Amino acid sequence: TSLQPGGAAPVAPSAITAKTKTVLLVDGQAQFVDTSTPRALDAAELPGIVQDYRHAAANAIAAGFDGVEVHAANGYLLDQFLKTGCNQRTDEFGGSIENRARFPLEVVRAIVAEIGGGRTGIRLSPVTPANDIVDADPQPLFEYVVRQLAALGLAYVHVVEGATGGPREVEGRPFDYDALRRAYRDAGGQGAWMVNNNYDAGLAAKSLANGADLVAFGRPFISNPDLVERLRTGAPLNEADRNTFYGGGEKGYTDYPTLAG
Repeated sequence: TSLQPGGAAPVAPSAITAKTKTVLLVDGQAQFVDTSTPRALDAAELPGIVQDYRHAAANAIAAGFDGVEVHAANGYLLDQFLKTGCNQRTDEFGGSIENRARFPLEVVRAIVAEIGGGRTGIRLSPVTPANDIVDADPQPLFEYVVRQLAALGLAYVHVVEGATGGPREVEGRPFDYDALRRAYRDAGGQGAWMVNNNYDAGLAAKSLANGADLVAFGRPFISNPDLVERLRTGAPLNEADRNTFYGGGEKGYTDYPTLAG
């Protein structure tokens, strides 16, 4: 609520408090604090939010970006609509897989209509528990989603395998990522298939050999400004100092060494 005008509640598909924390600046220091209980969005508000996404994409292109990635992962708004753990709506945006996917797909279609599929990607996280979000049966849900995305001519589909920033196998949440990719391809999806989460050079090579088109590296770049060269040559990686991830000066930001010294 402290980030909302007038201290109003944030919004979500349903009024369910996430059992997680968010980062706020408190007296100039970054602190993890409990999240607030949201209010459920009214269906009449959703078309305006779709247009907000469309405007954001148009503004990005006008500002000189080559494209946009739709964030439909990690417990953010579009992911919330997809998953049963936080979508308990009884209208046309809740209940069945088709209903829960309706709003996220409307967003992507609006963006594609505005800037083109070739400038649009999407990020999905089928089983990550990030931000206290789960789905009771993610395999059919996400296979449905990627089959719908296949018709939009996207530049890529970016899939977080496992728990974002955590283990690649989530206990009690098995998921067949190869089947997900096949569902996308069988439906005619031509965009690049990008995979992510705790990859190293060896695992990346194996994934590419098994059908992935791209492997995304994120956190290793924080402590390895020359990550590409290190992967190319097999050099050891610097370990990241997690204590410097949220605020501070050059320590942990610009002071990690390169191979060149």
